[in-house]
Amino acid sequence: MRATEVLSVGGSAAALFLGLACGTSEPSVDPFASSATATATDGPTAPPTSSPTGTSAGGSTGAEGSGSETAAADSTGSGIKLDVGAAATDETGEADFCNYVDVLFVIDNSLSMNSYQNQLALAWPTFVDAMWKNLPPGTDLHVGLTTTSFYTGSCSEGIVNCVTTASDDTINDHYVTPDAGNTGTNGEQGRLFEWAGQNYFEATVGEDSGDLKLWFSQAAVAAGETGCSFEMMSAAAGYAVHPANDTANAGFLRDEGAVLLVVVLSDEPDKSPEGAQTYYDMLVDAKAGCGGDACIVTTGLVDPCIQGVDNQLWQFFNLFGNYIPYGDLDNPVAYTDVVGAALAEVIGETCDQIPPAG
Repeated sequence: MRATEVLSVGGSAAALFLGLACGTSEPSVDPFASSATATATDGPTAPPTSSPTGTSAGGSTGAEGSGSETAAADSTGSGIKLDVGAAATDETGEADFCNYVDVLFVIDNSLSMNSYQNQLALAWPTFVDAMWKNLPPGTDLHVGLTTTSFYTGSCSEGIVNCVTTASDDTINDHYVTPDAGNTGTNGEQGRLFEWAGQNYFEATVGEDSGDLKLWFSQAAVAAGETGCSFEMMSAAAGYAVHPANDTANAGFLRDEGAVLLVVVLSDEPDKSPEGAQTYYDMLVDAKAGCGGDACIVTTGLVDPCIQGVDNQLWQFFNLFGNYIPYGDLDNPVAYTDVVGAALAEVIGETCDQIPPAG
């Protein structure tokens, strides 16, 4: 939620999503995206609103980068496919890589987030196509999302120079951790957001990806804008793997043989009160069998004002060894660059370094 806005109960995000139409303007290159240089092509294409019958191409927004990242039209000319390299094999020629990839999105669901949620939904098919090209066929993929809210009720605050005007006591009053009590709100306190009867979506790389594209594209917008304006991004990531949420999030996270990717979408600074190290430790402990930090990749589409040691989310990102520079969420190109080609390449490289479970 922006500085002058006060939380109110909004309309149906899902209904807004179904009626979405977007323009085709070409924004400037995002200076906060990955080291690759992104360029805009056509404007994004809205994801499907009914279940597809076959594997579909990605959205029409592409990214063109350096190194192994290239963008080229597919054989039908219907879209952009991202070539981000191939999986590694060991010295015997046998595949040697992780079994699983778990993708957790932390989505700001406060007022003002609808357009950003829509943009993420539009970029998502391109990201799926990039993962399908980069990860070994047969890789088991879990995709889920949680929101930034830890409080159900009246919330309002001001932001000045990327800092909340609320006192520490006020922030703590709007921070209910799942081990202290359950607010009962879908997708809150690190619980996975349930959409279409599923807390997360499971797919197999190499098989039809259409249902995965549809499920997440709709879920990202259905997260809505009725969450608390005290956004707790790093806390949501940490508590997504906390034992207090074991029932709600059962089955999502795998430890050994699995890469965990955490992506944050928010237009405000992080107010998580327990300290970045606390939430980092939660994630690393949950991945201890795999190798902790080495098995986790983090990034975000956020307000660039977070950059600096005084912001909680900036501190959280920089604790991780596999941290991909975030993108400016106001730049549509960054969604394809950060959530598409750059991340898919890093996921693939990280997966290559993790032995399969068992």
